[in-house]
Amino acid sequence: MSARNRAARQRQTFIARLARTMHRQLGQVHPAEVARIAACAGLKTSNHEVRCVLNRIHLHR
Repeated sequence: MSARNRAARQRQTFIARLARTMHRQLGQVHPAEVARIAACAGLKTSNHEVRCVLNRIHLHR
């Protein structure tokens, strides 16, 4: 696995963990909030990437 693919996989894993935690604590997840918190943690991500991850784990339509 290349470094670029590994970084993308780690980013998506972090986003999924963050979203699951937010869903457990708040009962809802907004992609913009997840993207904002991920950016604060130092990840370069976008709303589109966050929506794709949330869609994959069935937390967003």
